Amino acid sequence: MQNTAFSHFRQVNAIEIKGINDPLTLIDYTKIMAKAWGLGAFKLEEDEEEELTDSDDALNSYPSKRTLTIICVTLPTKLLDQLETEVGFTKQAEGIYHCPDGFSQWIIHPSELPLVPKNYPLLPLAQGNKLEEFIALCLRENLVNYLQLIMDIGITTDPNVILRKILETKQMNLTLHEDTRHYLNQYFLEMPEEMTKIPTFQDALAISERRAAVRTIRNTLIRQLHRKFAPVPDNVVQKIETANNLEQLDNWLDQIVIADSLADTELIDTKKADKT
Repeated sequence: MQNTAFSHFRQVNAIEIKGINDPLTLIDYTKIMAKAWGLGAFKLEEDEEEELTDSDDALNSYPSKRTLTIICVTLPTKLLDQLETEVGFTKQAEGIYHCPDGFSQWIIHPSELPLVPKNYPLLPLAQGNKLEEFIALCLRENLVNYLQLIMDIGITTDPNVILRKILETKQMNLTLHEDTRHYLNQYFLEMPEEMTKIPTFQDALAISERRAAVRTIRNTLIRQLHRKFAPVPDNVVQKIETANNLEQLDNWLDQIVIADSLADTELIDTKKADKT
């Protein structure tokens, strides 16, 4: 564990992760501390004599043998700044805060961690520039496993950055796991406005809306033609069904409204009609 972000671990270690929509508050911290203090306190003893001896399990439950690590996607500013004298956390390194009171307590903020190998497993939980830098590093060094980890667990943290950077490359063989699709779907269900902020989705939505408008006006054109100028030649229907220019379809619809015959519209090739 020495070359990892958890080199501070001892015999008994409690870990808590606070997500982007679950910031660490003083109430949360108090509850987490209560659970951490109780860690190992409920072991059933085989007999009363063992309760009076310092077994290995009992020794490992001493405060000096325990740690608490809270990984916070969102920096708990109030806890670290306004309540510094009460809580007692001090910055040990970039993204790492420590409080020795009671037993060793650590808060890790991934968005502040340096881009070094020991921090790679936690950096998918970073946000903003740090996440963008980490994705760029993974793409540059071909760290496909970490890119997949970003897609699987970091997509709800900062989806705009993740999707934009991932889509910048075409040579990476990345896939969306079923669980990832579920989280993506849940994220956009809860915050649909975020989808409209992503350029790729904006383009896809615009294309979809335009195609829908084209289909609608095609159907309206054909229906009006059959009502006003039946029977309608097959070549005219085919001309409408293959047209994709929305402005042209609009013009044809306007012409049908005021025309006395189909020949008065641009749907009929008047030169061919004269020859026949």
